[in-house]
Amino acid sequence: MRTLNLIFVTLLIMSGIEIRGHAQESDLERLKAGFNKKIDEVLSPLMKRHLQSLLNLEKTLAQSQKLEDALLIREERTRLSSVKGTEVLVGLPDSPTQLNALSSRFKRESLAVIRNWEAKYEKALTSLVTRLTKSSKLDQALLAKNELKSFRERIALRDGNEGSDTKSDKAGKVDYALASEGATAKAFQSAESLIDGDLRHSGSEGFAWGSYPSEFIVTFPKNHKIGEINFLLYDKDRSRKYAYQLFVSRREGGDWEMISDHSKKPSSGWQKHNFAPASIRKIKVLGLFNTANKNFQIVEIEAR
Repeated sequence: MRTLNLIFVTLLIMSGIEIRGHAQESDLERLKAGFNKKIDEVLSPLMKRHLQSLLNLEKTLAQSQKLEDALLIREERTRLSSVKGTEVLVGLPDSPTQLNALSSRFKRESLAVIRNWEAKYEKALTSLVTRLTKSSKLDQALLAKNELKSFRERIALRDGNEGSDTKSDKAGKVDYALASEGATAKAFQSAESLIDGDLRHSGSEGFAWGSYPSEFIVTFPKNHKIGEINFLLYDKDRSRKYAYQLFVSRREGGDWEMISDHSKKPSSGWQKHNFAPASIRKIKVLGLFNTANKNFQIVEIEAR
């Protein structure tokens, strides 16, 4: 217990936070602030180098007249400039190839330096929950416990996404996103197409659709342990590109958690997302854009 308390104090001191000067803040708030500040601090030099590498690549591609690829690099630089902390590690681009290589290197190096601090933060949260519980500060203990649970889930989802671009083996896995498994679906039009298991579609039928931004939601009759979510975007027009975000909810009425952000990443055909298996009740695809028209179309959603 003494060791855990020392870790707790170390996180606060190394973050530069004055404990005495923040009596109005709870221990949990100070701990979270200290952890977030430390993560920003250790990622800062890596981020600076990564952004410079992206800028250099963007210039090289532009000079080679590869303007679409250069624009994708610029969009990634813009995205990274607008997020903080470990959010910079979410949504690894898979194209162009040079961008994927740079992003993969940045993620590996970043994880190497933050995992130690994430482990310390988890231990400090555990210690805090115990201390608050023993002090009969049950409301604060519950908040700290919820933060610990949420933190572990975020790490599991993030680390599970490292293999999201590989094709999973579907043998023996149940697709829970089927009407035959009790799943239900919501969409502006033809929601039943999302869960009928039929991939056949034409220019006018066989898919769910709605004017973007449009939500496509699949709900399971009970929670299922799921580590793979795939869906097929309308693909009769191969030049068509889509933008979207993918969310999950762990319980009925629970908050939506984003597990993939393709809002600035042109996408088409099958979209495959693998992550650390988690107990999930609902899936939501938020359709944001379509280069062909004002609608967003999904043929089928799978969950295993």
